[in-house]
Amino acid sequence: MLRTLGIQEHAFIPSFIYELAFNEINILQGSLVLFINIFQSSRNVIKARHLRGENARGALLGLLPLLITWMLITAYLRLNPEILYNHLVPFLIFVGLMNAYSVGQIITAHLAQMPFPYFNILVLPLAFGFYDSLGPILHNKFGMGWPSILETTSYQTSYCLCMVGFALGIYGSFVVDVIVTICDYLDIWCLTIKYPREKEPLAFISKKNT
Repeated sequence: MLRTLGIQEHAFIPSFIYELAFNEINILQGSLVLFINIFQSSRNVIKARHLRGENARGALLGLLPLLITWMLITAYLRLNPEILYNHLVPFLIFVGLMNAYSVGQIITAHLAQMPFPYFNILVLPLAFGFYDSLGPILHNKFGMGWPSILETTSYQTSYCLCMVGFALGIYGSFVVDVIVTICDYLDIWCLTIKYPREKEPLAFISKKNT
């Protein structure tokens, strides 16, 4: 990126920084912002729970699902370069839906004063894909492992698309369920006004103003 911007290479600039591409800079920037967000949010939670005389460790356990999920995402892509280099877009759609479902679970649990949702069912197909890809590698390196069901490239691609469909079904049904539940509880409609306010006659309005 620095070379593209016309910045000359100097001895005090490490070569790996000087040769970074724009997309790599964006990834680093996003990672830094995410880390600062998580760190500041954790500090706020610890401070709030200490003020209430509560233990902060239980609240920080809510970060475990996030860490486990992203460890599985990284490991799955590392073991399946075909998905990483040729079918990344559908996989990113799956990851986005999985994160959206997790955020929706957290918001609804907070509003309904329910226990924190540690489990996200969309992690299961990702964990299975990682488990399936890990077996042959363990067998080749350590002589102990298991055969892969999705060994061929076509099966891996099909499984990735199935994960996208599974995520669409789960998250779509979740969104519909939340909307229907709220509308039924508040006796409202989603996109239109169920009980429109009737306009008062002009004569009545003028008499009331006088």
